[in-house]
Amino acid sequence: MASERQILSRLRAITNICRITRTMEMMSTAKYKAYREKLSDTVDFYDALAQAAYLLISSNEPLNHPLLNENSSGRTALLAIGSDRGLCGSFNNRVCRIVEGNISSLKERGKKVDVYATGARLIHVLNSHNMKPAKAYTEIQEMPTDLQLDEISQYFCDEYMAGRLDFFGIVYMRFYSVTSQQAQTLTVLPLTELIDDLATRSKVIWPWDYTIDDFFLSPSAGSAIEDLAKMIIRSAIQNCFMETVLSEHIARMIAMRSATENANDMIRQLKGDYNRARQTHITAELLDIIGPTGVVHDE
Repeated sequence: MASERQILSRLRAITNICRITRTMEMMSTAKYKAYREKLSDTVDFYDALAQAAYLLISSNEPLNHPLLNENSSGRTALLAIGSDRGLCGSFNNRVCRIVEGNISSLKERGKKVDVYATGARLIHVLNSHNMKPAKAYTEIQEMPTDLQLDEISQYFCDEYMAGRLDFFGIVYMRFYSVTSQQAQTLTVLPLTELIDDLATRSKVIWPWDYTIDDFFLSPSAGSAIEDLAKMIIRSAIQNCFMETVLSEHIARMIAMRSATENANDMIRQLKGDYNRARQTHITAELLDIIGPTGVVHDE
């Protein structure tokens, strides 16, 4: 059995760890609530985007634009969004598995795959699985700034419109509810795939019974399509980052709650061990006092 001093030392260490995990759980809970409110505030905006996007592809005369057409360059790109910090369970490993599956599938079809990644922890996991990113956005912390979003969306739009890219997808952790987050791939380009996803998510019914020909547009649809398409792509990238950050904080909140509960169990066990060790020590000292080895006789 460990000595009292050893038990007390371990008890202090685990108590300190318990305080840290409890604090991290509270911080992740607060951040989750903040990002959850931000995501809720964007629902109407994404519904409006879904309406506008649907009108673009519902024209009797299909609109012709490079972002809506398919390319055949043989090059594809994946943007993997992960976390900068750890202590969030298997969060980054789940994203990595989806990236690995996409790479295998695309290579089987003869495609060249370039991986772009954010999040120091995810980048480390990708490197350890021999999937070194073509570019790592190490300057992004949780949510990208407006300038960073513009840079990312403009780069992939330019590559696709120039015909140097056949497919652009985002591997991220999609948020469904507090109890359900799934790593998946969102197809961003060609744009028609993204519009299908937006229309599926949308909670509104209008304008499913209308087409773009039922509206008078100024400027014309042909001249406005590129700006609208880039807005849809930028918003989709931003939404993927937000859902990933939201899911990350949920994962860390659950992991830290589990760690706190385990630490509390260990503290209770160590307190019991300490009390038993102390009682054993006191009993031994009492036996030394009341039970000497020699017997004294009265003269």
